[in-house]
Amino acid sequence: MIFCQNKFICLVLFICSSIVQSSDQSTFYPIRYKNCKSQFDVLSVAITTDCSATDRCQFPRGKDMAIQIVFKPNRRVDSLQTAVWAHLGDSRGALTRFHIENENACVASNITCPVEPGQTYWYTQPVRILDEYPAVEVQVNWLLTSPTATDSADQQQSPEGGGTDRGQPPRAREVCVKMLAKVMEKDD
Repeated sequence: MIFCQNKFICLVLFICSSIVQSSDQSTFYPIRYKNCKSQFDVLSVAITTDCSATDRCQFPRGKDMAIQIVFKPNRRVDSLQTAVWAHLGDSRGALTRFHIENENACVASNITCPVEPGQTYWYTQPVRILDEYPAVEVQVNWLLTSPTATDSADQQQSPEGGGTDRGQPPRAREVCVKMLAKVMEKDD
């Protein structure tokens, strides 16, 4: 325990430490999103960029942002993986996987695994919009999946079907949300 001889100095130090701690906490703004066949209940989606007045969020290249997905599992899951896919242009555009630093949703994302049924979780993930990302409109698909989950459709080998082994997002999705965005030049 730290003892202060001067109460005024202690008060100033306390206020300064409170300001520093509060500046580290991000403000999240709710966004428009669609649930893309999540098995868990998705309660809300928010990001650190305020785009509530528009359908398409703007993400300047070279900037940092964060996403927060609040969800409630319907069953126990021991681990979750994060995957981010995007259709370039519109929902029929080329599908590409976007790199994120931390694909383990159970580490440094504000949740601990296993996740338990009926409890509410606030998954949070920082994202850097890389300079090499093309400046284009995208439909972002953000997924949290269990590595052990199976979906009978994924086991069928159809040329159009989705499965991570064929360069497509998995169909068995614990959480899946899609949102519209525009990756922009830094000066736009």
